[in-house]
Amino acid sequence: MKQLYLTSFSFISGIIIFGGLIAPILELKLGLGGTSYEDFIRNMYLPLQLSQVDPIVASFSGGAVGVISALMLVEVKNVRQQEKNRCTYCHGTGYLPCARCSASKMLLGTKRFSLSTTERCSNCSGAGKVMCPTCLCTGMAMASEHDPRIDPFD
Repeated sequence: MKQLYLTSFSFISGIIIFGGLIAPILELKLGLGGTSYEDFIRNMYLPLQLSQVDPIVASFSGGAVGVISALMLVEVKNVRQQEKNRCTYCHGTGYLPCARCSASKMLLGTKRFSLSTTERCSNCSGAGKVMCPTCLCTGMAMASEHDPRIDPFD
C-alpha cells in the first residue's frame, strides 16, 4: 500500500514540476516553439494575467493528475478488497510455520551417549514452512468448488 502511494505521489509530483517549472521555462525563457504564449496574449490585447498559465500545459497537468488520482483510488479499493479475502490462518501467504521444527528448518536429534546432532526437518524438508490446509496454499479466505486443484473425480 505504501509503495502504491509513493508511486502515485512521484508521478503527480513529476507532472506538477513539469507543468509548473520546466514547460514555462522552455517556452517563455528560451522561446522554443516560435511565438511564446505571452506574445500571443499581448497581440490579442487580452489581460496579461492570462499569460502566466499556458492552457495546454495546465490542461495536460491537471488532466494527468486527475487520471492518476482516479487510478490510485481504484487500486486502493482493490487492495483493501483483497485484504478482506485473505486467509485468516496464513495471512495470505499460503504457508504456515512448520510446527515440528518451529520454522527453524533444523531438528536437534540426540544419539546415544548424549551426543546431539542437527538434521534437516523431514516434515517441511528444511523449508521452515508447510502448506496451509485451510486455503490450499492460495492465500484466499476459502477455496471454492471451482478451484482446479479440488477435482471431485480424483
